[in-house]
Amino acid sequence: MSLHENSRGFSLVELMVAIVVSTILITAVSATYIAQNRSYVAQESVTEINTQAKIAIDVIANDIKTAGFGAPADMNQDPVNGLTTVVSFIDNNDAPDAITVVGGFRMLGTLWPGGSGPSSNISCKNQNVSVPLGSTVVSIDYVDPEDVFNTDDKSSINIDGINYARVINVSGDTITLDRPLSQDFPLLDTDGDDICDTGRPVYVIEDTTFCVDAQETLRRIRRNADITTCTAAENSDDDVLAENIEDLQFAYVEAAGGGYINGSEVNNPGDIIAVRINVLARAAREDVNYGGMGNPPQSIENRNYDQAPNDSFRRRWWQAVATIRNQ
Repeated sequence: MSLHENSRGFSLVELMVAIVVSTILITAVSATYIAQNRSYVAQESVTEINTQAKIAIDVIANDIKTAGFGAPADMNQDPVNGLTTVVSFIDNNDAPDAITVVGGFRMLGTLWPGGSGPSSNISCKNQNVSVPLGSTVVSIDYVDPEDVFNTDDKSSINIDGINYARVINVSGDTITLDRPLSQDFPLLDTDGDDICDTGRPVYVIEDTTFCVDAQETLRRIRRNADITTCTAAENSDDDVLAENIEDLQFAYVEAAGGGYINGSEVNNPGDIIAVRINVLARAAREDVNYGGMGNPPQSIENRNYDQAPNDSFRRRWWQAVATIRNQ
């Protein structure tokens, strides 16, 4: 007698029902996954534009705040890479603005007597050890041996934020200045071994431009940028701050008072004491759940926007105010 004589498989109807139920469950799970994935991608994109735009506007604001630090007292007499004002700009009402600021944003090294440096083992027992008043030949202990002064676009320097000079000759770490030091600059012993190990900070005075290029990339270009086309020169330092930046707009306050005005209304860029910064960032990907709601604001400063696109891109508008401390 067979043990399996009463067993049988699924009928065709049962099999079809099972397939239909499984298909419904798989479809529901897939739909949930797709919706959640879309939501995640959209949220990730928003987080990215928020992060990039916030970092970019902070960098711009910090450089504007410190603009003018270490710059020559009379930039008409001592222009920096051809610029005669601490702030210069391009103002557009149908494209992004651009701004250039001049100042000692970076310390390249420390000051030492000509032909010496930390390895010279100069005794600091005498508290008056210094690079003396009237010196024109001095040495620099560089922070980065690849980032050094020259007689071209990195020739404007300031020592300790006090003494502006121009480099007229370079020989290794030794530079010759176009004017004598206006005071003594002491050497210091920071580790208590009676040997001088550091000097006073020396800053490069340079121009820094913030602009948006044709690919909607926000750039920071140090030295000799073409502010009109947002392009760097051969020896410029060119940094990408953020991508997918649709606009960069500025407004200004002059020393004479009043509120914020557009660049076209500024009488003298040398009188600018504060800048309002606007960055309009766009997500890298469209959000299918945001269809027709991706319009930019109606206007930012003196630029009006076409409200027709009705696209699906999420946008964020960041604004900050920077007061120029050294103007």
